[in-house]
Amino acid sequence: MREEIYDLLILGGGPAGLAAAAEGLSYGLHVGLVDERPTLGGQIYKQFGPGFRVREPRRLGRDYARGRRLIEAVEGTEVSLHLRTSAVSIEATSVVLYEEGAHTRAVSAERILLAAGAHDRPVAFPGWTLPGVLTAGGAQALVKTQRVTPGRRLVFAGSGPLALAFPAQLHHYGANVVLALDAGRSPTATDVVRLAAASRGNLGLLRDALCYRAQLLRGGVPLRYRRIVVRAEGDERVEAIVHAAVDDGWRVRAGTEERVAADTLCVGYGFFPSVELPLLAGCEMRYDEDLGGPLVVVDEWMRTTRPGVSAAGDGTGVAGSLVAVDEGRLAAIGAAVDLGRLPADIGGRRAAPIRARLARKRAFREALRAMHAVGPGIYELARPDTVVCRCEEVVRRDVDRAVEGSADINVVKSLTRAGMGLCQGKNCQRQIAALIATRHRLLLSDVAPATPRLPVRPVPLGAIADASIADGGFFTR
Repeated sequence: MREEIYDLLILGGGPAGLAAAAEGLSYGLHVGLVDERPTLGGQIYKQFGPGFRVREPRRLGRDYARGRRLIEAVEGTEVSLHLRTSAVSIEATSVVLYEEGAHTRAVSAERILLAAGAHDRPVAFPGWTLPGVLTAGGAQALVKTQRVTPGRRLVFAGSGPLALAFPAQLHHYGANVVLALDAGRSPTATDVVRLAAASRGNLGLLRDALCYRAQLLRGGVPLRYRRIVVRAEGDERVEAIVHAAVDDGWRVRAGTEERVAADTLCVGYGFFPSVELPLLAGCEMRYDEDLGGPLVVVDEWMRTTRPGVSAAGDGTGVAGSLVAVDEGRLAAIGAAVDLGRLPADIGGRRAAPIRARLARKRAFREALRAMHAVGPGIYELARPDTVVCRCEEVVRRDVDRAVEGSADINVVKSLTRAGMGLCQGKNCQRQIAALIATRHRLLLSDVAPATPRLPVRPVPLGAIADASIADGGFFTR
């Protein structure tokens, strides 16, 4: 088989990856684009699966249209697309890929761009494993791309811009949203002044927020601030949601619990970046809970601290699709400059307006931070018998017992099996880290993540070992 070598290999087909692919192609780079899904677009620009035909794209909204423009700039071009393909290991600028139904293969590149996006922030509370409890991304996928309403009476609990956007979108698509809860505080006059000062270049975001709020008002959907979901109740599925008032740290205020009948709970407390590959690659990380937690450190061209490896999108801080698009473009320009395909002075001129837009988006994000800063109480909702690790069915009591003797998340993982399941800790690792931080009086940012190990995605054993692998006689008769 001919070895695959690219100028720019992009891992992730969402907004950042698509923008980088089109930008890199425009400078004559040989570009490869890898994504786990059968269609491009990522979560925010999620497309219908193969076999579906869209007859009236206008009815699908602006996100669909934006996604189509990015995808069409890549499809049918010289960009080499690898769909249904996962990156399971990375070393220097060599990546091991696994395509469904095939064996793993190594691919190398002059420059690798990590653009794996993010996933919904899981929150462990009593009843979070009941049927009828969905993440915001899961509910959005059902409603937007499958036209399936997840339930008859839906409660949304979350924080930040999601607490406006998601319930409004779900209501727009026909879901009966009976209540929306935002753990953050309601906007004050000071917040309005800050947002106004940071509005240059961000008027579209402000308009979107006002439209979402108007949709909730017109639909009669109550939006209540400083409220958090405490538990979901039910036997075989959700029957009721209990929520309560919280303080500035998102800790529950005693005596404020309220109960509302519902058969569906949509949880949207933000996102966690997918940082398994950056960790495995040895990239330097920083920590910002409000932007997702552990984030990849990058320079002005989106280069990481590892030679030949760049990062863009949610892995550098969850900041929305528009930021991801510009970061992807900036990374591709930087790669073209580094590879000698674009003079540095021209690259600098083309990057200047992108950097200006990103600066304005950062200023707007900082203006929002006071309202939407994530409180530590989000990690204090689980009871002793609450499942923390869904894959291995490990409850908090077992985790607490292991945490008593160690502040090392790897030790806790070995003792309890929490984090060893299919999700590889995506749903439980931050919760466990928070328990370690509380018990040992550490900052959450001081608790190192579990040691990354390949493969970072589950793969069949036969994909990495077959008759061609010499086993020294240990596993053959």
